[in-house]
Amino acid sequence: IDSINLRNAWAALEGMQLPLVTVAVIDSGVNYNHPDLIENMWVNAGEIPGNLIDDDANGIVDDVHGAAFVMPPIAD
Repeated sequence: IDSINLRNAWAALEGMQLPLVTVAVIDSGVNYNHPDLIENMWVNAGEIPGNLIDDDANGIVDDVHGAAFVMPPIAD
């Protein structure tokens, strides 16, 4: 975080009207209930949360805020 000055960038952009941008996070996870993120998380309007049905027919059940994928190790 410090190497990319994320805190300063966030503070500089706070309150500005910016174009809608979707960001994909490749990480061990995101707390989409965090107070700084909850109002800015992408929501898949084609899904009904928690009904265990693939409402948008994309092959992923309940992918309301995206989906988690695990990639197998690459063999040498």
